[in-house]
Formats: sequence, structure tokens, C-alpha cells
Amino acid sequence: MPNVVFGLHPAASKRIIAQAVCRLPQVQEAFAHGKIIIGSGTTNVLVAEELLQTKFETFDPYVAGVITQRSVCVTDPSQRKGNWCIEKGQLVDEPWVDFLNSFQPGDIFIKGANAIDPFGNAAILLADSRGGTIGNAIGVIKARGVELIMPVGLEKLIPSCLAGESKMGQFRTSMRLGMNMGYMVVTGANIITEVESFKILFNAEAVPVAAGGVGGMEGAVVLAVDCPDDKTAEQVIELARTANRQSPIKVKRKRCSQCEDPCQMFKFGEEE
Repeated sequence: MPNVVFGLHPAASKRIIAQAVCRLPQVQEAFAHGKIIIGSGTTNVLVAEELLQTKFETFDPYVAGVITQRSVCVTDPSQRKGNWCIEKGQLVDEPWVDFLNSFQPGDIFIKGANAIDPFGNAAILLADSRGGTIGNAIGVIKARGVELIMPVGLEKLIPSCLAGESKMGQFRTSMRLGMNMGYMVVTGANIITEVESFKILFNAEAVPVAAGGVGGMEGAVVLAVDCPDDKTAEQVIELARTANRQSPIKVKRKRCSQCEDPCQMFKFGEEE
């Protein structure tokens, strides 16, 4: 059984994970015959590109919360286009909350995460005081047994999402660099990382062996992948090479002057 080893920078991982999510049989079924909501987020932009066979010139309108430019912040709300609602392969122009209310088992909700842990939990930072997208969606998802798929790279692996939740809350933070954040732990989601992605795409067994880097490989994950045969090993290596050519994803946060609750960055004059 051939074994191949390579590193993936975060944008490369996002592309591979997006391809794997779109290859899932339940996603293919829901796309052809049911309903899908794809939430905002950098990985989910790539999911939408792969599923809808399109290309977005910029990520900014399709991202809400973002960690960039030295802070945990959000994009400019006036520029956002919201979530994608898809029914039988076609985009639907309907408020996503109304669209979600028609969901049944077999329909799919795709949502990114800010953290995952070794116990199968995912966590989402909450800039909105009412819980944002996940706060509005989780009741319907849990009550109706709708599958929640969370594409998320291993760069977001932390020791414990539950420990993180115990420390966070918009009324608990006294000083910060970025938005005032809450935190929600989500259980029972179908989390798709690089490991699951190579299993879905190639029936190959990937094991993370190292992480981190410099010179564009910050946040990278190094994988050792057991492949069923030499042809598959070549395909895996070629996908990794191609994905790593993807440029880092750039999204601008809103300007500090737009913020109703400025953080220490603004107070110390770090506007840009």
C-alpha cells in the first residue's frame, strides 16, 4: 500500500474539503431532489463554487465572521449577500430562515466552524447577540433531524470546545482585540476535515503528522496518506499539488470607524 506525505496550506485544504463535501452521496441527493442551505464562510464559498459549478471573484460578500488583519472581526454588513438556498439544483431567492422552515430529513445544512476538538465537537464564534446563523438554525436542525455538515480544516483543531465555551460570552470579556464574541458548541454534526476528505475522494487513509509553517504555509497541515494503489497515490499527490497553487484567501474586515463597540485596536489607533 503506497504511502504519500505532503503539506497543505489552509486555502488548499479548504478547496479539497469543498470537493469532498460535494461528493458526499447525501449532498448529491439533496442537490438533485431536495434542499440545501450553504452558510457564509470562506470554506463554504468554495463549497458553493464546486456544487454550483461557478466562480466568485471575491469572497468578501459571502463571509460574515472572519479572523483577519490582526483581529477577530466581521465583514462590512452592508456588502453581504447572505446564505445560498438551493432547491433541486437551482438557487432560490428566499430568506434563508423561511427556506429552512420547509426542511425535512434528507435536506442538508452546510455551516463552517471556528474550532473542532478530538471528541467530535465543533464550535462557532458568535458576533451576533442572538446567535447569528447557527443560533437561528440549530433548533430546526435538531428538532427535525436535518443533517448538519461542517467543512473545517485541521488548522482549527483545539483541545476542547467545551473548555472554550466555558470561557466565552459577550458579557464576560473585559478587553479584546476584535469583536465581542459569544461561543456555541455544536454536537452531532458531520465534520469533514482533510482526513474525511481523502477518504471520500480516494478511499485513502490520511493521518495528520505535523502542522504549521512559514512563508505562506502558516496554518498548514502535513498528512501521511495510505493509498489503495499506485494510481491513487499519483492522483492524491496531483490534487495536493494543484490545491497548493491556490492563493491565500483574503477577506477584509469592516473598518474600525464603522464599529458600534470599538475594541482596543481602535483605541490604540490600529485602524487598518
